[in-house]
Amino acid sequence: MVVEHTEFRHSFGGANGFEELKKYMRMGNDFCKELTGVLTERADTELAYAKNLNKTSLRLQKLAKDFHGNLSDAWLQVSIQFDAEAEMHRSLGSTLHEELIKPMKILVENNNKSRKPVEIKVDKAVRNFADKKAEDYKYRSRCFQLVKEIEKCMYSLDEAQKGVAGKPPNSKEIQKIEAQISKSREQLDKSESKFHKACSSFELARQDWQTETLDACNQMQLIESDRLSQLEQLIKKISLQMSLMSKKMLKISDVYEHLDLNVQQDIRLACKKYGTGPTEHMMHLYDIYAENTKNMMNKDRRIESLRKWAHMFQTDVAAQVKARQGLEKVKLFSKENPNFNSNEADVDLKLESVRLLQILYETSLLKIESALAELNQQSKPVSEMLSRTSTTYDRQGVPCTSIRLDECELGVNTSVASAASPTISPGNCHTPIRMAMANQYDGGYTGGAESVVSTNLSSSSTLSSSSSSLTNNRHSYILTAAQFEKASHALYTANVAVKNVDSFQLNTYDSINKLNENHYNNSNRSLTDDDDSDWDDEPVKLISKCTAKFDFKSSHDDEITIRAGDQIEILEKRDDGWWRGKLDDKIGLFPSTYVNEII
Repeated sequence: MVVEHTEFRHSFGGANGFEELKKYMRMGNDFCKELTGVLTERADTELAYAKNLNKTSLRLQKLAKDFHGNLSDAWLQVSIQFDAEAEMHRSLGSTLHEELIKPMKILVENNNKSRKPVEIKVDKAVRNFADKKAEDYKYRSRCFQLVKEIEKCMYSLDEAQKGVAGKPPNSKEIQKIEAQISKSREQLDKSESKFHKACSSFELARQDWQTETLDACNQMQLIESDRLSQLEQLIKKISLQMSLMSKKMLKISDVYEHLDLNVQQDIRLACKKYGTGPTEHMMHLYDIYAENTKNMMNKDRRIESLRKWAHMFQTDVAAQVKARQGLEKVKLFSKENPNFNSNEADVDLKLESVRLLQILYETSLLKIESALAELNQQSKPVSEMLSRTSTTYDRQGVPCTSIRLDECELGVNTSVASAASPTISPGNCHTPIRMAMANQYDGGYTGGAESVVSTNLSSSSTLSSSSSSLTNNRHSYILTAAQFEKASHALYTANVAVKNVDSFQLNTYDSINKLNENHYNNSNRSLTDDDDSDWDDEPVKLISKCTAKFDFKSSHDDEITIRAGDQIEILEKRDDGWWRGKLDDKIGLFPSTYVNEII
């Protein structure tokens, strides 16, 4: 069953959707310009009686037939009645000039002014999207090229070290190859860092393009509805003037009175006739050279590369989770405290962007874990998101993997969606994502991925403004100790999820401290309320025991290595899928999906 869309944002989708909408809007504007000329001729014809009325009628008929819709049909009926109005006197011509032609010119001018800034914003977003896409492809291709060069040099080094035809290895040749490998690896590290940032920037540019396009479609629909409504009003004005004519015009007036006018019907017809269909939103994922087992690469180096990228994605996911938690705390605090004047729409927009970035990193991590499972001959992780991915290759064999985003994930039916990201189905050997993780990798990766959340965060500025206003009225409202701690902790959590934590605006906390200075100086109550209970450490106790199903090798100081068959004492069950346990007098973290709990 085909769904009939009645809104521009659902009908003018895809890469060329907005361009088609611009063409349609120009057609409507040109129609108004032509209609202005027709009415001008009509007024002149009324002043000169019927001399040129027939010519004007034919022109209006052609104009109405070339356009579409209910209102176009109404204007066709108007043009048919022009032939019967040859005896219209000069007063009617003057009325047409004042009440129809001048408002129509104003309508055309206002429509042009209203559309221009909307089109400029979308064009800017499209150019930015194209630039980020080109930058992403540049570093993506460079990374693959450098890995190929390194692998080629590594095989050449192996041959040189073995020697040729019984001759001893050529030390100069070996040094030359090693120097080339070292140089290429330095270039690869730089290119991978740039590629990592470019891909995130590309996704943010896509989100900006999508947001600007949807907003522009909504504004265009409002402009078009206003244009059609004013055309409807103009026809009614003509109908009113005809009703004031002599008895000979009563029949013509009756025709105008019974015109079938329906703005929404024209909107539906425009969507059906000129619409390009809904947009298929595709998110570009990370593609790693080592991920494809068909690419030439040493197995150990392949595994090392995959683990490095997996670590980076885990760090990225943790950063987005922290950012989301911080934003949600700011939003919750704002609801609980009406005097805290935060921009809820801005927070919701940031939450949606953080959620989409989390999907990017989680899906890319799933691809890496699938490759690792294939190399280790283990079961691959199962996820519905992987079934929505597709990969294309250019002439050089560089892949581009995308995931199709559903409308429920995009939140297109609401202004800003803040739904949680889809969960990953772990499968038999899927390692859960560590939510608390250092931002450094032994292989050289430093720093998390780019986060959409601003370092200063709009809520920080709004809290500063709120506290400033409250300071001027200190006796009317004072934050309690618990409220002060919740506000501070929420803002800190939101800002700590981004890279440049040092730039956090400390004047926000100073404003709150000044606001509560009298409260704290005159109170003996300590800041150990129920609100602070989440930060208290609880004593570690034995919960139960479990048996390891698979081998797991620790990669951090706070983890333990387990072997299949080991019995582990469970001391803590964390929400991120990692448990803390004790094995051979060693205490550390291990993935819960690798064990069976003994009941």
